[in-house]
Amino acid sequence: MKKIVENWLNEAYWDLENAKILLKNQRYSTAVFHSQQASEKAVKALLFSCNLNGWGHSITTLLEKYKEIKNRQISSVEKEALSLDKQYITTRYPDSLPGIAPHKAYNKEEAQHYIKQAERIINYVEEEMNYFKKNSKK
Repeated sequence: MKKIVENWLNEAYWDLENAKILLKNQRYSTAVFHSQQASEKAVKALLFSCNLNGWGHSITTLLEKYKEIKNRQISSVEKEALSLDKQYITTRYPDSLPGIAPHKAYNKEEAQHYIKQAERIINYVEEEMNYFKKNSKK
């Protein structure tokens, strides 16, 4: 595996683990943010593994680029990607939600939900990377 791909994927795993640690410590908004980051970094690893540019922060846009160029289905994770994209700003900035600070806006169930979404995206990325690895040997 190329070093750049390995670095992005390892950071995705790191962020996912951080999200779980934050969840246990009731830091829900930050757990959600790290779930978004884990997903974004995993999809960037996938793009880099295909010699594509992984620029941007929208998981949805990155996946659409992958779909368009590699002609692969992304429907199994499209909902998760869009859902996590919506958390990129709202989990961090006090003026992103009307009258409520991000650290007061999220709860345990929401954090668990977004962590599961990140896990699904990371699993998708791993499956896609394995698909190309197998098919490149033929």
